[in-house]
Amino acid sequence: MSKLGVLLFRKIFESGDAKRIASQKQDLSDLEIRKDIPYRNDGDRGHLLDIYALPDTPADAPVMVNIHGGGLFASYKEVNAHFNYEWARMGYRVVSISYRRIPEVTMIWQVSDVMYALRFLQENRRDLGLHLDNAYLTGDSAGALLALFALSLNSSEELQRIFHVPSAGFSFKAAGLISIMLDTQRRDIMRVINSVILGKRKVSEMYEEYLLAPEKLLEEAELPPLYLVTSKEDLIRKDTLKLASRLKDNGDVFILKDYPKGQTHKLGHVFSVTYPMYEESREVFREMSRFFEAHSGY
Repeated sequence: MSKLGVLLFRKIFESGDAKRIASQKQDLSDLEIRKDIPYRNDGDRGHLLDIYALPDTPADAPVMVNIHGGGLFASYKEVNAHFNYEWARMGYRVVSISYRRIPEVTMIWQVSDVMYALRFLQENRRDLGLHLDNAYLTGDSAGALLALFALSLNSSEELQRIFHVPSAGFSFKAAGLISIMLDTQRRDIMRVINSVILGKRKVSEMYEEYLLAPEKLLEEAELPPLYLVTSKEDLIRKDTLKLASRLKDNGDVFILKDYPKGQTHKLGHVFSVTYPMYEESREVFREMSRFFEAHSGY
């Protein structure tokens, strides 16, 4: 598929998200929101982050870093705003990061963006008011995939060497991965991304095997406890089930929350992110937060 095809898919994806977000407007006067903080000073919209918190959030409040989805080719941090509002109202200081998209860049640069964003948080933790000794990571769909890369690279000096990135400089106590897009070589409608993950290259790099088969990360990584969420109506449910199977074989600590078909509304792909007002979404927030708290001393 050509780059033009990817851009067409982007337009379709973002149009649907824009309509959904416009219908979910709410009063934000209870929140303090610091928008568009650059973690790289190059003027690129993909290098910005937001911070959400209640005004009375204590200095030592837990930090939740969120990486948005969008198939690696669509959206910026704003697409997850309503999800992040809920976490901020639960007492977390929420950091929402953007990253550049394919096909303007290849996936290696997206992984690099996330790692440099995390490093920026560590180097500026005092100015940003972040208590990173109690930090958690969340991501949905493609954002969950990038979160898996971040957790893996952060735990392995060998992977940092292969990917040519620094560590974050701090560790996550646990992470929540919602409807992960584990496979980057798709056989479904998302196969539009297959040819632009790596782009044209003359010399093969060691990191390419991980980009093409992300489950290989588990062979090198020491992951924190993971809370996985999917549903029967999730169009890429098999990706989460595949990750759960690999984690089980690897002896990693995780919980899998696999929702049945919704009774009053569809529990589709990343439903807890796109429709945080659903009772099932509220349950995801509560149970994931309890999971985080249970592993705060991990």
